[in-house]
Amino acid sequence: MSRLLISPTDPVITHPDTIVLDASWLYEPDPPSRDAYKEFLAGPRFPRARFWSLDDVSEPHPQGFALMLPSPERFAKFAGDHGIQKDSHVVIYDSEGIFSAPRTAWTFKVYGHEKVSVIDGGLPRAKAEGVELEVGPPIEYKTPRTVVEYDEIAKIASRSTPLAEDTVLIDARPASSYEAGHIPTSLLFDFPSALLKDPSGYTHVRDFEDLKSFLEQKVGIDVARKVLSGQVDVINTAINWLQLQSLGISSRLYDESWGGYSARPDTVRVVGRNPL
Repeated sequence: MSRLLISPTDPVITHPDTIVLDASWLYEPDPPSRDAYKEFLAGPRFPRARFWSLDDVSEPHPQGFALMLPSPERFAKFAGDHGIQKDSHVVIYDSEGIFSAPRTAWTFKVYGHEKVSVIDGGLPRAKAEGVELEVGPPIEYKTPRTVVEYDEIAKIASRSTPLAEDTVLIDARPASSYEAGHIPTSLLFDFPSALLKDPSGYTHVRDFEDLKSFLEQKVGIDVARKVLSGQVDVINTAINWLQLQSLGISSRLYDESWGGYSARPDTVRVVGRNPL
């Protein structure tokens, strides 16, 4: 359980998996020309901090009220744009000490985010206590990509073996479709056979150990070990995404899938006797 209030020197702030948000917001800027975002860009700020704009994330109100709670969709978009996932530890501060950071922490809590902390005393306390801070343009951060575009798939298709790079491309279609035509270096892990069917008729995901064993059988032990250990980036489709998530494995989706890939005239492909 993360602590809600932490000091500016708490080790969690510098942990590589922590996402630090500058949620500064100025009620009556003095002088009026002060701008919270410009101050963030110039620094000082906490290392690796990302600016969280209360004005932008707030839901527009028909009567013009400011700083309203965002809708679930709006919040999810802003969180995603900041690289925040459900299990991220989010640490929040503001430039006044304790002023606008609590509003942001509360918003995260409203939407069920468990690991949220506020830096007690914020940026002013950090300065007073000699905490090492950043100045100058902030370092750009990468957001987790969950969708794969065609250009990346084309590069994967041109490699020599399925493990020539740190990406595994999984084809989730039925075996007959895969054999008729598939992207070069893709591996078959077809969802119809991966799922189990209950006697009453519904399908469901295998239990943890069973799914691990099945993955090894389908793609081979070497590939499975790399996938299970997180050594490779996995590209597949939604049902397999769910199954791999249940094993604690992150993956991305090629939204066009085989249909979009095969429709392009210049793509390389492996085809069987009855090509698709």
